[in-house]
Amino acid sequence: MSMESLGSYSDYEDPSRAMLPPQPGQRQRRRQAQGSEHVKHRRTRSGCYTCRQRRVKCDESHPTCDRCRKGKRECTYPGTPTSSSKTLRNPTVKGSLPDSGSSPSGDEDDLDEDGMLPAIPDDAEEESEPLSGTSDVKPSDSSFARQSKPTSPTTDGPPMFQRGPARPQATRTSSKHSVKPSISQSSRWSTLPKDVKAYLKYHRDSLSHHHYAFKYDGGDFLKTTFLEIAMNDDSQALLYAVVAFSAYHYAVARGDDRISAFLSYYNKSITMLQQSLSKKRHSVSTLLTILQLATIEEFLGDWVNLLGHQRAAFQILKDLFNPQTIMQDETRRKIISWYIRFDLFAGMMSGGQTCLEREWFASCADFYHRQARDRPSDLGAKFEDYFATSRLLATDVALLFSGQTKDTITDEQFAGDTANVMTQFANFGRTIQTAFTDPSCFAKTFPNTQDPPQDEITDFRDPNFLYAGELFTMNFVLIDFWAIELMFKYQLTMAQRQQPPPELTEIALKKCKMFEAIEHSDQGPPGAVLGCQASLGIASLFLPKDKMHTDWCRRKFALIEQNGYIYPAALRERMTGVWKEDVTHWWLPNDEGYPPIIRAIRDFIEYRARMPTDALGTDVRDMSGIFRHLQVEEPAIPEELLATGTDSDVFDPSKDPTMNWESSPEQSWT
Repeated sequence: MSMESLGSYSDYEDPSRAMLPPQPGQRQRRRQAQGSEHVKHRRTRSGCYTCRQRRVKCDESHPTCDRCRKGKRECTYPGTPTSSSKTLRNPTVKGSLPDSGSSPSGDEDDLDEDGMLPAIPDDAEEESEPLSGTSDVKPSDSSFARQSKPTSPTTDGPPMFQRGPARPQATRTSSKHSVKPSISQSSRWSTLPKDVKAYLKYHRDSLSHHHYAFKYDGGDFLKTTFLEIAMNDDSQALLYAVVAFSAYHYAVARGDDRISAFLSYYNKSITMLQQSLSKKRHSVSTLLTILQLATIEEFLGDWVNLLGHQRAAFQILKDLFNPQTIMQDETRRKIISWYIRFDLFAGMMSGGQTCLEREWFASCADFYHRQARDRPSDLGAKFEDYFATSRLLATDVALLFSGQTKDTITDEQFAGDTANVMTQFANFGRTIQTAFTDPSCFAKTFPNTQDPPQDEITDFRDPNFLYAGELFTMNFVLIDFWAIELMFKYQLTMAQRQQPPPELTEIALKKCKMFEAIEHSDQGPPGAVLGCQASLGIASLFLPKDKMHTDWCRRKFALIEQNGYIYPAALRERMTGVWKEDVTHWWLPNDEGYPPIIRAIRDFIEYRARMPTDALGTDVRDMSGIFRHLQVEEPAIPEELLATGTDSDVFDPSKDPTMNWESSPEQSWT
């Protein structure tokens, strides 16, 4: 199947277009109708430890569920550090994870027949199978090494946020004390090839939510429930999509230029997804698979194929849920937050509005606002509320200017809506910038700073700027808000036919300051700088065009790509025009810091996709939404990954004559 044809949901449905032999079909699964009541299944593993130990239904609210809040019990989810977590790990409390006939999917309530939940297994009982080669990962670039190392406890963090009785900390996936999910307890674990198990453990142990470009992952969804769903028998496509993404990041971390392992897993995932969709099987697992594939495309810099996956996800999302049912459990809430990110991304890149109606964004914002209101001392609830509010603001901005462009609103309506949006920006900006002001909330030292440092354009060492400790997520709340504010104020000046004010440069410099502070601090989880990649792209357009600022931007773009997030060729071409410096090949002169794997992936993308299939794809490719009016004249598996065993179960594209992309540039990959 040609990846460049993945422009609509129907493109997934033709298994004859796959490039791998058909796989055996998976067990048929009953689909929940939109708006219907939950289908009872036997078990779940997504509730908190306390409810699972008590064998009662958990509503999965994060970071504290309703039962624990009302009973004043300590509520701990997998991956949440807590001082009393050991009390939940009682070896006398036995229980098994769901067998192959169960599903942890978020569109079902996975209960025992008597409506009770099984006790969780003891995390200490997890089968020990160390991931050989993980601990000695040595990236080729020293700046990447600074971002990859785990975060250690620091004294720079603020005091504990005021809580009610027995409140756990907000989730910090970077903490080395986080509880690891017991993926090897699954009945399916022993049947997986050793390479698949190794990459799953690498995903769990070495990747953070920032490797997915997530700003926040309350409850460690990506390390717990997400992996558990992938381990289910009817989630083969999701399993291999996750493994492909892990294999990619592993190769990036090692500075390897071999991408055959990643490509083979990706190809398996696409083939299995086609088979599933050919049977009209729409499920949460299917939706998560497409979102994972979209994330892969984003990191590879293929934004046109990202658009194809986003469209497919949109149709399945609308088929399974509505704005009310999507918020009914934690897995669904993660799905909509994940999808919304791509929806806003595509809208901003193309200069249009989102696919989802505003009602979906408002439903999310309302839910998290109520949660924050009901739990005023809950830090995680505040984060979720802030991010949901930002997403709704971004949607309103897109709708405002889309309406003006399409002449669907009058000048009077535009003026009134603009005033309303400006008021919302002012109120929300004041809220988040004054929420935590005590000096103890901020990082005081920046141990990753070079000495002497390279050219600096900001005072990122400001001791009252970067949030530390459990407030680290607030940095991404701010950087997201500044990005939306910057685009809104720029679009407004264009609509009013005015010159961009100096304020835009000031906002861009604040974003750069945050980027540098995150880069040089030791506060964030592995890959934290990846959470700044979109912000960097926007800020760079509004900075002065002198050599100092241009060189700074080039180094930061290179840093992001060294971490595995590849920008598309169109952006390099655009920035060449902005800076009057040729960066079409690489960001730095003389290929400085250009990782071999990034070169290999770029070649792969160029061979795979030629032209977008429609006007919207063209707009996304060209990033028309940003540049339209902007005046800028100024071997498959490494042996070290596998402790034992072979990689005979892995498809090797280099050995298949139908997939020789090196000798056939026109060959499209799946």
